[in-house]
Amino acid sequence: MLGDTLATTDAERECLAALRRATRGREPVMEGHGLRVFLLMEHLAGAHRVRLDREVAFCAAILHDVGLYPCAAHGAPYVVDSRRYAEEALARATWSVPRLRGCLDAIEFHHDVRAQWHRGHEAELLRRADLIDVSAGLVRLRVPRAAIQDVFRRVPRRGLYRELASMVARALRERPTTLPRIFYRGRGA
Repeated sequence: MLGDTLATTDAERECLAALRRATRGREPVMEGHGLRVFLLMEHLAGAHRVRLDREVAFCAAILHDVGLYPCAAHGAPYVVDSRRYAEEALARATWSVPRLRGCLDAIEFHHDVRAQWHRGHEAELLRRADLIDVSAGLVRLRVPRAAIQDVFRRVPRRGLYRELASMVARALRERPTTLPRIFYRGRGA
């Protein structure tokens, strides 16, 4: 699978394995979503002429939605649960505190309606890349249509909406008051 090829460091491989544990052998739909988001982050970095920390970007992209799965869900907004799960997955990584915080912030704030450049390039690029993938490329945010189509060809989007609908429906049943808090965390969040 492409994820095994793209994961080049121990931390990246651990995050990929952590996602696979969380999805428990379901179709690799969310793995594909994470890989597309990562590839789109690379395109966005080029379009914005910013340096992307590849390892941080890969780990954040792979685990940004994991809090939707039961093993990672603990009753908080799913982006907070995703952050906690990622922090556990990265426990053995020898990252500096700022790098770890950058990865975890990217995960937690990837749905915020406000720009997240102040949290680091990876946070804002993850937010934008996720929007491109979820919108099926209708939102392009400086990424050429041909580049988006190439990402979608390399990592097909088959089953994404069905999987997201299933996971969001579960979150609505189990923790309905948390979903609005994924889009706006308020001042100081």
